[in-house]
Amino acid sequence: MKQAHFVICVSPSLYIAPGSCYIAEDGSPTMMRSRAVRFTTLAQAKEFAETNHIALNTLTYIGLEDFIDLDKAS
Repeated sequence: MKQAHFVICVSPSLYIAPGSCYIAEDGSPTMMRSRAVRFTTLAQAKEFAETNHIALNTLTYIGLEDFIDLDKAS
């Protein structure tokens, strides 16, 4: 089943495609899609960013992505 979630994306460098790095639950960057912290609302994502002192800008931004059941963290 496919479901859309808000995630915080990080563009780590020019050599890696934007959106390929995410913010994990502990606030650290991760390349693993399954570790990306997911939010059901934009407000939750913004609150998480503020609480974890993550500056949202053109390199670190909130995106809406589709996840399937196989994308869940194990």
